[in-house]
Amino acid sequence: MSFNLLLVDDEKPIREKLINNTDWEKEGYQIFAAANGEQALKIIKEKGIDILVTDIQMPKLSGMNLIEKARKSGDHLKVIVISGFAEFEYAQKSIRFGVNDYLLKPFRSKKLLQVVNKARDELIKEKNNEQRLAVLRGEISSYINQNKLNTIYNWLIDDQFFQHQSLIMDRIDLNAVLKRGSKEDILNTVNKIIVELQGVDLNKEKLYVVLNNLILESFKIIKDLDYEAEDLMKIIDKDRIEKINHDDLKEIGIILKEFLLRLHDLISFNPGDKNAEIISEMKEYVAANYQDGITLSEMARKFNLSAGHLSNLFHEESGESFSEYLNMIRLNKAKELLKTTDDKIYQIADQLGFNDAYYFSSWFKKLVGASPTTYRDNINLL
Repeated sequence: MSFNLLLVDDEKPIREKLINNTDWEKEGYQIFAAANGEQALKIIKEKGIDILVTDIQMPKLSGMNLIEKARKSGDHLKVIVISGFAEFEYAQKSIRFGVNDYLLKPFRSKKLLQVVNKARDELIKEKNNEQRLAVLRGEISSYINQNKLNTIYNWLIDDQFFQHQSLIMDRIDLNAVLKRGSKEDILNTVNKIIVELQGVDLNKEKLYVVLNNLILESFKIIKDLDYEAEDLMKIIDKDRIEKINHDDLKEIGIILKEFLLRLHDLISFNPGDKNAEIISEMKEYVAANYQDGITLSEMARKFNLSAGHLSNLFHEESGESFSEYLNMIRLNKAKELLKTTDDKIYQIADQLGFNDAYYFSSWFKKLVGASPTTYRDNINLL
């Protein structure tokens, strides 16, 4: 994947160093350069620039004015400001213009590459997040369409709303609040949202953008906990949202608080019960099928979870790994067969799902400290 990088400086020697001291193409960038803000703005509009590196003091159009105008061409643009010492404090204040990073002259080319790569990584993360939100939104849309709820949730499945960049949501950490916060934290979060809305020229469309992003972000969070669109839609008060007045911030606050508190309850209480139920079913399955060579991947497919998530879940609920638990079940059965039957070692190995009696003996000795034969011979001494 290639990224469009624009380097802007009115001093030709500095501009040439910015361009030539790094093998930008090898690093995955297509380079554009400009000698002033006006040239840069034209390139941004025509070429779809991803990352802008610009000096502050330039003729015709200053770096700050360039950034302000460039922002109107695309919210995804990442901006890095370079400045002299006298301008450094000014550059630091540029954060209000949406600047991602700044460099103090003189700086090494290696340092510039580091901050540019950092901006690139943020772009990749945002793009991946947007793609995931698109998939999640598709799931919600499917649920709405299948249940013929279109007229109620037109605003939620309308592409026009989805095209808007996140409004307000980037200023709150909803994931942390819902998963680790208290109910008081949720109330405080809603109060922050309302304060933000007070500073917006709010209309019904902008309000639905906020609600759209809030619901999509919420679905992303509970999807990680293996909930489905139906679980989310059940806790949305569709009647109140349908009649909502964008001028009534008090009512909006009440609706948001009720929604997030219900979501918090879903995450705080039900997951534990649901997880415990999954682990209980897993253990029952292992007890009945331990001789069939069960694997974690097989269990993940059975319970429609990722192997990594299921592994973490099993450890959290049981205090041991899945492989440790499976070994314990098979070991206890092996000891029982050695104690209560005269079966040959290879027969016992076969009953436990081992294809190789030698491997079974090695496995048993590693866990018990004695071979199966020695264990059986000394059974009365144990």
